[in-house]
Amino acid sequence: MSKIEKVLGDFSLKLFKGFVLEKDITPSPEVFNDIRSILIVVRHQLGDMLCSVPMLRAIRKNFPQTKITLVTKRSTGFKDIFENNNSPVDNVIEYEYGFENFINTIKIIRGKKPELAIVPSSVIFSATNHLLGYYSQAKYRVGARSKDFEPNKIGYTLNIKNDFLWDSKKVHQIERNLDVIRQIGIFTEENSIKLTVNAEHQKFAGEFYRNNFSDPAKKVIGLHPGAAKDGNIWPQEKFAQLMDLLYNSTGAYFYISEGPADTKCVNELERLLKEKYPHIKYAKYCGEIMNNAANICKTALFVSNDTGIMHLASGFDIPVIGLFGPTKAYEWGPIGSNKASIQASGGVIKNIEITDVFETCIACLSV
Repeated sequence: MSKIEKVLGDFSLKLFKGFVLEKDITPSPEVFNDIRSILIVVRHQLGDMLCSVPMLRAIRKNFPQTKITLVTKRSTGFKDIFENNNSPVDNVIEYEYGFENFINTIKIIRGKKPELAIVPSSVIFSATNHLLGYYSQAKYRVGARSKDFEPNKIGYTLNIKNDFLWDSKKVHQIERNLDVIRQIGIFTEENSIKLTVNAEHQKFAGEFYRNNFSDPAKKVIGLHPGAAKDGNIWPQEKFAQLMDLLYNSTGAYFYISEGPADTKCVNELERLLKEKYPHIKYAKYCGEIMNNAANICKTALFVSNDTGIMHLASGFDIPVIGLFGPTKAYEWGPIGSNKASIQASGGVIKNIEITDVFETCIACLSV
């Protein structure tokens, strides 16, 4: 929760409602034909942002000549992934927190003169995001009135909105974002994350593989053993055993992806590999996200805990297996013909059996 939301609170949101003229409208899709500027607000984490990519691309396809501005946060990694790399938007504004920064951000947004503001709210109802949309002065403001009977307490700042039963219908996050723009007549059959890697990062990955994997004929299997939340981390002992099974079955090399919060997990995995499985050849990388992405997209298979890097990997045409504990695979799992999810029994990730993951890996490798 941001400082703005802490200051506002439920009482202030109700009080503020008295100053907002709430009038829902149902315009025909034709009224958007001449829209020249669009504002989109997606400010959560890497995985949330990546699940909004099909929505962003659908908006771009529907409005090819329109200037699109995205308000986001550094934690989404949007600039790192899309700067000079097939971005679906024209302008990116990063707003983190703080009232003064909020006012300055609003001034920048108003300078873009948006006529349409989209606040997806597929994860949480953020007062900050809605206020950014409202104070943009956009004529049309699109979002959600409620999700699964949870009212959007600041939904009165929107004038195009609906009630959604996302949880009860087990709707994926990607489809939730697409549901929001379907309200204004934007439809797409493309519901997978599709990413590209530019020449600079491809060059990095080529050198990384040449320096670390001496036999180009051997497969490289990627792993992401960490996660920001402890409940999303499959035990490192199981990752090590999985690597041993896969090595004995395929003779593959292994690539270990490490994020800023994954040092403890990766250190533990390395300790186990050195002590119990010294025959396994692996290389790890911790650094620029798109260097990591370039390395990942060269793997024959990628196995990951439920974290942002799993969504990043699912943006490439490689087999990806997501491991899920308390979070729901139907909502967050990788989407695609060569993607798979394994949901832990009881929502406890350590309950996922090594044999289940191994068999899924072999099935993915054989496709």
